[in-house]
Amino acid sequence: MNSKIILGLAFLAISIGLYGVVNVPMDTFPIQPEEPIIEVTFKVWKLTHPTVKGQQLKRSDFVIEYLPEARAALLGIDRNIELDWNAPQFAVHDIAAYELVDSNMLTSPGDSQYLQAVIRPGFVPYNVTVPGRDVLGGTIAVGDLVDISVLSTPDQNLSSEDTVSDIQHLTMVPLLAQIPVLDMVTSEKAVSTLTLEKETQVTLILQVTNQQLAQLTVAQRIAEVAVHKSLGKEFSDDLEADSSDIIPSSGGTGGIREYRFE
Repeated sequence: MNSKIILGLAFLAISIGLYGVVNVPMDTFPIQPEEPIIEVTFKVWKLTHPTVKGQQLKRSDFVIEYLPEARAALLGIDRNIELDWNAPQFAVHDIAAYELVDSNMLTSPGDSQYLQAVIRPGFVPYNVTVPGRDVLGGTIAVGDLVDISVLSTPDQNLSSEDTVSDIQHLTMVPLLAQIPVLDMVTSEKAVSTLTLEKETQVTLILQVTNQQLAQLTVAQRIAEVAVHKSLGKEFSDDLEADSSDIIPSSGGTGGIREYRFE
């Protein structure tokens, strides 16, 4: 009898011990959140429409995409593609729609390949250097169209003289109209070796035909050339006047005729 009681108590003690062991709370460890895997991508520019050599492109002509690193590597891209929109951009060659574009496919005024890219077949570039004050009709920018007129007299070479002695026969006539400006270069020229005064000069690089080149070459040798921002082909013939429009042909002492541009 005693042995059964002892065995029962022993069994009870063992059960209680096992229950305690089983129900002992396990040490808890904070769950570390998994760090997200950041995919490496590179920025690229795609043209939204086909373009031809020499065409000017703007920011709105492109969309930006981000290529995964693996895909970019297949295309030879290992960094973000950046384009400079602080200067006008022109296509160096024909570009298809949605083709990836980098800086080597674009050129700006002043670049070594710019003129070759923008000049049209059958035309040549021609430099016309005029004083800054003679760039008339407002600010002229690359891509604008200009009209060119000449100021001359029968007995003087106004290309080399600063004053006009034969004012009775002074004439201004249009020479060329609607000439594209490919590029512009501004420089300063000393007015006198005795002073520090300088004069601003503007060199316009124009797109002309061979015949127009010949006309400009002759004009710069015998007359004063003036460049005007074009208002349109229909207005180019208005750039014509002679001294009789200002000084009465009778030679009287009447006042200078007043003109107003409407």
